[in-house]
Amino acid sequence: MDKHRIPAADLGISRRLFLHGSAVMLGGGLLARPLLAATRGCQATAGDILGPYYRFGVPFQTRLAGPEEPGERLILTGTVYSSDCRSPVPGALIEVWQANSAGLYDTQKPGNFTDSGTFHLRGMLYTDEQGQYRIETVMPGRYPIPPNLPGLEKYAGMTRPAHIHFRVMESLHVPLTMQLYFKGDPFIAKDPWAGDKPANAIALEQDGKLRRGVFDFVLARGF
Repeated sequence: MDKHRIPAADLGISRRLFLHGSAVMLGGGLLARPLLAATRGCQATAGDILGPYYRFGVPFQTRLAGPEEPGERLILTGTVYSSDCRSPVPGALIEVWQANSAGLYDTQKPGNFTDSGTFHLRGMLYTDEQGQYRIETVMPGRYPIPPNLPGLEKYAGMTRPAHIHFRVMESLHVPLTMQLYFKGDPFIAKDPWAGDKPANAIALEQDGKLRRGVFDFVLARGF
């Protein structure tokens, strides 16, 4: 008998120990770690904070701003991709919310998650069979961070760059929360959230009286 050969029984024990150890690692948080794409140069979209003005129960709609809404009209389009940056993700749920052109949200009460009042400049939609989405809205305004926000006290008074919030979810992928910014905004560089995410800022094109932007999301695969 080869003295270096591991007995079959021991192999079975070792395999079980390995699987048990793997399960422990998964239970310890590995499940929440994004799987980066194997494709060279492909990266999952960087996440961001949820922010204090998220609200539950928004309606399904792709037109966030009606014709009477003040501000410069904006159309955003794009595709939700899986972690290989090639495979579109149909049926992904997208939540979107933003401030109006004056920098005000429909609720100025931070943490007002369950307010049943009227929703404004908020919506939900599913990507189509090609993983694509389209949103009609207005350019959001900048605003100063209000005082006494839990966890954000040290940023009080700092002006945030214009941005639109997104949450993107699909059952086989890690949920993504992010903020979309716009290139050329002078407040991006010193913003504690936007400053280190240059890929989350897009250029806009003028098309008559409206502006157009394209942003593709890349979701990390779950296990």
